Amino acid sequence: MIARRFDPDPEPYRDDPLLEEYLSDMTELYGRRFDRDRHAAAARNSFTGMADRLVRDLDLAAPVDLIAIAHSTPDGDPRRVTACYLNELVPGDPLAFAVSDQGPAAAFTALRLLGTYSGDFPGCRALLLILEQTTMSYELVGPRYPVPGHDVGVAVLLEPAASDGTSVHQRPDVSPAAAGTLLDELVPADAVLIAGPGLTAGRPAVPAPGLGAAGVWAEFARQRAGTAGPIAVADHDPVSGTLCVAVFAGSDPEARS
Repeated sequence: MIARRFDPDPEPYRDDPLLEEYLSDMTELYGRRFDRDRHAAAARNSFTGMADRLVRDLDLAAPVDLIAIAHSTPDGDPRRVTACYLNELVPGDPLAFAVSDQGPAAAFTALRLLGTYSGDFPGCRALLLILEQTTMSYELVGPRYPVPGHDVGVAVLLEPAASDGTSVHQRPDVSPAAAGTLLDELVPADAVLIAGPGLTAGRPAVPAPGLGAAGVWAEFARQRAGTAGPIAVADHDPVSGTLCVAVFAGSDPEARS
């Protein structure tokens, strides 16, 4: 498992008419205006570049069967499809897909889908990538979700997926007030609980850093490095009201950050 923050592109911005035209057309569809100066001053890390670094740092030797990419923020440079790129980069000719437009619930949905698909791959090895970036080439007006403070990526290797003691719970239409009671029901008493913004439970919880949808997962990587017992990761989507909880059985994997 790896959690990594990515520094801004150190190179000065160079004119990229094709990308600028694409971003201008896309933002106009949603009543926004592409801001070239804002884009030039941004970190400009693409999901493909972030995923490439994470996968190479993992140094995957054995084949991987499944890859799921989860994100809440849009890709800063969407011209390269990250799932297709990873399909070529990662050994094993994996089935790769992405989950988005679900805010902090995206990573939990991706993890649940990996468990579902893994039944078609005996001894399945699956890779979950949670990516968040800060390059917003337009003015943000009332964002639905908090913008992460840094570009960050988390890679979680599951082997074998769906039979490693991991469980995922997603409960829709849960108010923040009711979330605490559900957390107490879903999280084992002996598990370390990592809670997203606004979540409170009737037990101690480790707060997640302000890294958008990747916050709880970055903290998971940090906790896993020093915790052999079970860990529960919980977050709440303020738009749909979905409470998400993933419980990972005790283990002692290598974790780096």
